[in-house]
Amino acid sequence: MIDVHPHKKIEMVAPENVTTDPRVNTRPVDRSWVARKIREGYDVKRIGVPTVSARGDGTFVWLDGQNRGALCVAAGSGATKISMMVFRSLTLAEEAELFLGLNDNRRVAPIYKFLAEVTAGRKEALEITRIAGQFGWTVSDAGGPSNIAAVAALNSIFRSTKPGGATLRATLKIVTQAWGHTPDSVNAHLLLGLASVLNEAPHLIPASMIKKLAHHDGGPAGILRKGRGFRSATGCTVTQGVDQVIRAIYNSGRRSGRLATWGPPAPRSAGQEQMAARV
Repeated sequence: MIDVHPHKKIEMVAPENVTTDPRVNTRPVDRSWVARKIREGYDVKRIGVPTVSARGDGTFVWLDGQNRGALCVAAGSGATKISMMVFRSLTLAEEAELFLGLNDNRRVAPIYKFLAEVTAGRKEALEITRIAGQFGWTVSDAGGPSNIAAVAALNSIFRSTKPGGATLRATLKIVTQAWGHTPDSVNAHLLLGLASVLNEAPHLIPASMIKKLAHHDGGPAGILRKGRGFRSATGCTVTQGVDQVIRAIYNSGRRSGRLATWGPPAPRSAGQEQMAARV
């Protein structure tokens, strides 16, 4: 537990001597927050007590309070020692668990929370990372054709089947074989929409789905546009719209094994509009 760790105490540490390990404190410094606080006026009494880990090599790393530390440095007080809660003898995984615990009630972006969970060795995060890696993807906040940042979608899909991971594996296999490693292939709405189809249609033929999606004009970006069109026409979510678009693509040219669809409402005739106006 965080509050009963035997190797912790308040020590005086200079903020400029504390570094960030992105495997542990996965959030980047909020430079806009630092700039705003500088404009408001720096007051060391409002810094509080940040939390750091003292490692065996003599370095300190931020567990909580790196924005406040950056504020001290920006204000020209980085060399001035302040009170910090210092943990010692922590493993890398324990540092990550502390970061997660100390930031549990704060607005930490899902991607940064997930990356810390990987470092902490949490089973679900590790398994999702492993499945993504099987298809050449890396869970990361960095831009790039082979990176996925849609961790909320990955978590949701992973948990949608028991045992976890079957639908996620099928979803990533289909999008990768259909479109390769492109950012639109792993858009959250597209992943969730496809996963919804897979979960509700166990008789679906994956090879047919891959072929249909690969030859669909517009690729994944086109499907997303049509999914947003469904939202505008019906009031459904974008994910639900993508679900319906994918079903229609799969059904095209099929005489059997068609997937159920509900589709957008047909446009009203002039007579129907007049009737609706009188009701």
